[in-house]
Amino acid sequence: MPIPSRLIDGRYKLIRELGAGSMGVVHLAEDVFLDRAVAIKVIDPGHASDPVTIERFKKEAQALAKIRHQNVVQVYAFGPHARSFYFAMEYVEGRSLESAIDNGETVDVAQSIEIVRAVANGLGAVHERKLVHRDVKPSNIVIEAETGRPVLIDFGLARRRSASNPRFSITAGTPMYMAPEQATDPDGTRTTFRADIYALACTAYELFTGHAVFEHDDVFEILKGHLKSPPPLLSARRPDLALLDPAFMRALAKAPEERHETAIAFVEELADALRRSEKQRKRDTVAPTSSVRNAGAPIERILILARDEGLVRLMSRAAKRVVEGARRNAEVAHVATSSGLVEAFTHESAAIVLIDEESCERHVGDVVKEVLAASGGSSASVLVLSREWQALRPVLGAIGVRDVLPKPLVIQMLSQALERIVARRSLAADAGT
Repeated sequence: MPIPSRLIDGRYKLIRELGAGSMGVVHLAEDVFLDRAVAIKVIDPGHASDPVTIERFKKEAQALAKIRHQNVVQVYAFGPHARSFYFAMEYVEGRSLESAIDNGETVDVAQSIEIVRAVANGLGAVHERKLVHRDVKPSNIVIEAETGRPVLIDFGLARRRSASNPRFSITAGTPMYMAPEQATDPDGTRTTFRADIYALACTAYELFTGHAVFEHDDVFEILKGHLKSPPPLLSARRPDLALLDPAFMRALAKAPEERHETAIAFVEELADALRRSEKQRKRDTVAPTSSVRNAGAPIERILILARDEGLVRLMSRAAKRVVEGARRNAEVAHVATSSGLVEAFTHESAAIVLIDEESCERHVGDVVKEVLAASGGSSASVLVLSREWQALRPVLGAIGVRDVLPKPLVIQMLSQALERIVARRSLAADAGT
């Protein structure tokens, strides 16, 4: 669309094109009266020939102009122009999230959540006006260069829902971020604010991982993924963020009513999960506690995998009591995830490894194999606690694990098993000498 030489509405001078979409072209412009930069969206004349569409744009502009929120682009004016219409909006100078993601830039998770929180607050203001944005995505979120505030832009696709006038809404959006009900809603009457929550979750997923929820060269395959396939877990790409999975699974539910009540509720669940994840990470940091009751005696390092702190204490006390009773010194450390266990063992091997099967994010047999394959693993003794102990015994026995105990934990059984382990290790040490 060529840039007109004359002023729009007698005051807006177009400078250059900023971008184009299905509804029209966005230009950087100057308000010659107020001497400030503005963004002008000129609607494609093909969308402005129908009286119903004209009325839609007018009412949409009226609703948007009433929104005053720091994270929502402000609409200054709306009016006719060159057989079509224009929106005059706040010009937000900065970079879009899409630009950061495409450049492979790493954004701290806590900072990412704050960006998503700001957008969610903006969406809350939009939804209060009974508007649905319909195109929440990284390219429509700009981080203002001067202030750092995230701003939700491009409301050219916003629609006021109206069951009595189906033509008042049209299906629009971007397939990579499109909620299932939006993709199958030709008249727009079934698409609610929860479609924006779905799109916000897709945006957050991409911000955290650098990948879209559903990726494919074929746009129809992407839409099919949103319609029929379960979304991939965030932890599949970011194992360190496993505790955030439930929030994303809820926000990306196929049924709108199963999603969060508000966009900010989704972000609050993310933030709460991140706090819990940080606490768990601190617990995962190996912090050994040593006993020096047997001065000069050899040290047996014991590594425990268990999430439950009460279980950790019981296992730790039993292990130290048995090892120290055999006139050795016990050095006990614990982790809360199987990945943390493998990392800790690889960093410094342990003589005895105690694993709570329910604390493993994957099959305990695979975790044990990784431990045994690490440096020092061939000489380690492994004990596993499991509610499925009978089924696990032959599986673990095949890879050299002799000790599989039932849960709930019986301390006497654990102590006896540890005594057998210590005795076997003593015999092996004597045979080696």
